[in-house]
Amino acid sequence: MIMNNKELFEKFCKEVYVCIYSQPWWLDAIIGADNWDVWIYEKGGNVFAAMPYYLEKKNGITRITKPPLTQTNGLIINYKEAPQNIAKIQAYEEEICNAAMDFIESMNLDLYEQNYQYRFQNFLPYFWRRYTIYPRVTYVIEDTSDMEKVEAGITNKYRRNIRKGQKNLCRIGEIDADTFYTEHEKIFAKQDLPVPFSREQWKSLYAAAYEHEAGKVIAAYDENDNVMSVLFLCWDDDAVYLDAGGPMPEYAKFETYEALVYEGIKLAHEKGLKFDFEGSVVKQINHSFREYGGRPVEYYRFRKVFNPEIIRKEAEEAIARL
Repeated sequence: MIMNNKELFEKFCKEVYVCIYSQPWWLDAIIGADNWDVWIYEKGGNVFAAMPYYLEKKNGITRITKPPLTQTNGLIINYKEAPQNIAKIQAYEEEICNAAMDFIESMNLDLYEQNYQYRFQNFLPYFWRRYTIYPRVTYVIEDTSDMEKVEAGITNKYRRNIRKGQKNLCRIGEIDADTFYTEHEKIFAKQDLPVPFSREQWKSLYAAAYEHEAGKVIAAYDENDNVMSVLFLCWDDDAVYLDAGGPMPEYAKFETYEALVYEGIKLAHEKGLKFDFEGSVVKQINHSFREYGGRPVEYYRFRKVFNPEIIRKEAEEAIARL
């Protein structure tokens, strides 16, 4: 029986490490099974690479972009099939990247933009074909096996914040999908921003994460059972990821969010996994995450604009900012 690309990808996910953000069930939950597809690089019945993607058509623009709540989602290479020689590995990567770009450029897109997971580091093939490459940084606590060592890596300031948060909260407990969304909405409202994902998308992802035993949503509560801060954690075979959350605006100074993040690190310890903060190049967020002692790890966003009107508009906006 001939398998279609999604069936091949399901098989690929069982044979090769695929980050939670590229797993079929995750994409089905957050954007719907009909709104994503996957490119497969196959030779002689062997799958050498896969690239799941979200194709969005909005305001007359067709683009491949990052789904909501999905930190990375790009090319995944099967290194089990790669030659064991540095020069040949690079040639293997270049062959796959060129094939992926051939596919991208055959799709009649206006815009391509994806964040690749930090395991992918060879950006040169994209650079040579005039893709714009934006470095991003996440922080990863790679060894959570010894919590004393983990704590020693946290700055004095944040150890105090964690202790303060633990004293200020009354309890930590799980929280239902609707309540999380309602509370999380307040974080964005404080900044006059809309939540970048819908309640329906969130409820679908929440249910899928629990169904696959790959997620947990927790909250810090005060003595009157008011929500002080919230946190969504998800995980795969490699790491626990800090996916979404924050303190409620009226409780921001109580440091309970820091206490929840510490609970996430303890969960990674219990599961024998890394802890990935998912990173940010926003200065305030970046400075907060680095206080926990994780190693800064670079990953890349690859972007190419095919529509000259978008290029013109972005150039005019850049000139206006000057």
